[in-house]
Amino acid sequence: MEETIFDIEMSQPGRPTGQYYSTEQNQLRLARILYPEIVLPFDIGFLPNTITSQGDPLQVILLGNASHPPKTQVPARILGGVQTNGTPPFLLAVSVADDNFKAVTSYTDLSDPQRTELSRYFQPSKDGAITWLDTKTIKPIIKESARNFRLINKAGFQPASQPTWKPVDSHHHITGYDETEHYTPAEYTFFQLPYHIQHYVSEHLADDERILYALYRPPMRSLKHKSWLGREKINAGVLILTTQRLIQLVELVPLGDSGVRYGFNAKIGPLERLISFKCDQIGEEVMLLQTSWEASKGVEILEWEAPLYSRSALLEMTEILAKFLPQNINPKTLRRAVISHPTDLPALVDPASNNPQLENSLNQHFSEILHTLLKPDEIAFAWALWPSWYENTGFARVLIVTDNRALVISESELKNDSKQEYPLTQIATLEYAGSIIHSHICFNIIEKETSRSIQLNFPYPAEGAFHKCFEAMRRCMAVLPLCDNDK
Repeated sequence: MEETIFDIEMSQPGRPTGQYYSTEQNQLRLARILYPEIVLPFDIGFLPNTITSQGDPLQVILLGNASHPPKTQVPARILGGVQTNGTPPFLLAVSVADDNFKAVTSYTDLSDPQRTELSRYFQPSKDGAITWLDTKTIKPIIKESARNFRLINKAGFQPASQPTWKPVDSHHHITGYDETEHYTPAEYTFFQLPYHIQHYVSEHLADDERILYALYRPPMRSLKHKSWLGREKINAGVLILTTQRLIQLVELVPLGDSGVRYGFNAKIGPLERLISFKCDQIGEEVMLLQTSWEASKGVEILEWEAPLYSRSALLEMTEILAKFLPQNINPKTLRRAVISHPTDLPALVDPASNNPQLENSLNQHFSEILHTLLKPDEIAFAWALWPSWYENTGFARVLIVTDNRALVISESELKNDSKQEYPLTQIATLEYAGSIIHSHICFNIIEKETSRSIQLNFPYPAEGAFHKCFEAMRRCMAVLPLCDNDK
């Protein structure tokens, strides 16, 4: 039988191993002993230069009596594979240098106790389905994964991908080793969040966005904001740093014993607009993070208070945040959050209407207006409808987000303010709430010495369309040059 041999790279030893480095005397010196988080009867590695449909290299189970430190290169003979519930398979392999496995060329050569032990790790429940794959089945999978890797490395190729900030199935608990192996530190951060905040992340973070750090804050008293009653109470929240933005997420109403989610208020700053930050202790029990965000005509500051005991975690987050400062990275290289040009805008929808003829009439009316408003080469990315019944105005309005501005246009030709325009270059940060209690998009128009607050309230049933407008605004803000030197 023809052997299938590849060089694999170890990523996780199953048993304690020694980590060594070379000395000038050409000797190996023990640096430390590595103890695995989970003791396993095998090591975990991966096959370099391969990419599966989930965006990861092919994982390899290396059988043997000895464990190897991470990054060890091991020539290995592929015996087959193990697959559970249709996920990408784990390759089964043994080291070519291990004489104890010299006669083992297929998973069928493994003893019954060995296969039973492997099954225990990959089939944690009776309902789980496990499939053993021979080398004939595995070879096409390896070739396809190697082909994916080559395509991804070609300029301009963008593979279809799943969200990278959480596991593919985030609603199920970890039940076995085959699931936990797929989790990254960012995915563990997701599971450490309170469950109702996991729901927000699942609903509102983009598929191409990854959590870099998240810091939970319990309810507390503010040192910055006081009233005649004393220090104001701040609701629980989470400070989330992603690859695209900094999010200050605060509960609108405490969760309470009922477990009902009333929604969140989210203040965000696109990382391309970050210019500075400082983190200081105020008083005896509060840390204050102040971040400065740039617009074309000024700067806006966001503040986040946290308990003193979270100081070390907050400073750890700022170390990551510092990598996005202009002096540390060219902001132009960050401009990757732009969304692709839409072929057509979706139809405007009145969530309370059961009159298709009226909706068609509104769509035709505002589509005609839109074509007259757009400048040459200007692209509309999203729009949303305020129905005529909302706030008893008697006329419909539409929010339109283009690649350089936000527009509010009215159905009424009698109103003097039938068109309002907000240049995205004059906006540094955004605020969003989509809740049955209150729903709005909020931002400040920063002019030379003044800041004008704009709050666009919208009906909660139309939250889906307005959230798309919010997403389009923050993505377009990230790619817009603020001055001629940025172009």
